[in-house]
Amino acid sequence: MTATTPDVELHRSPGRPRNPEVDLAIRRAALDLLAEESYDGLSIEAVAARAGYGKAAIYRRWPSKSALVVDAVAACKDEGMQLPDTGSTREDLLVYVRNMVRYLRTSDPGRIMPAMLAELARNPEFAASFRQGLVQPRRALVLEMLRRGVARGDLRPDVDLDIVADAMASVFHYRMFFTGQEIDDDMPARVVDMLWRGIAAEAE
Repeated sequence: MTATTPDVELHRSPGRPRNPEVDLAIRRAALDLLAEESYDGLSIEAVAARAGYGKAAIYRRWPSKSALVVDAVAACKDEGMQLPDTGSTREDLLVYVRNMVRYLRTSDPGRIMPAMLAELARNPEFAASFRQGLVQPRRALVLEMLRRGVARGDLRPDVDLDIVADAMASVFHYRMFFTGQEIDDDMPARVVDMLWRGIAAEAE
């Protein structure tokens, strides 16, 4: 270890809690490099240099590059994704979709998603960890919101909630990461209106 890559936890006593500032710095460095270099271009050495800590500090926390990346992304999972409860399922859906679009545009996971897509397709182990750490918790929020709508009587009880949950997200991901079409400010409302006509308990 050199003076330029300090490892403040090298001599920590057994059982001492690890420094959360070190965790944060390493995760931040991994996310920044992922956005700049892609998954293939990211290395533990580069993360260590960017974070200002030795490689030993990283390997004590994460056994591999993929484990570090998944954890760094999963640590962002609650960012802007609180479950809305306005009293109206339709309004809840609209609030959620607007938050999701803002999240994709401005958050770290949104920023690195292009780098993730290729790796998700070719690395099954990484894909499984990514889905478990980030995708499934968010999807569970949507399903909870939809089940609450059924319980309220706002949604038809025979609606396939899994398909609705996927439909809510897929149109925005497809536009942002594949077609490059604009997501204008009115698009969340248009998407929710379209879905609502097929899932509402009563036609409006």
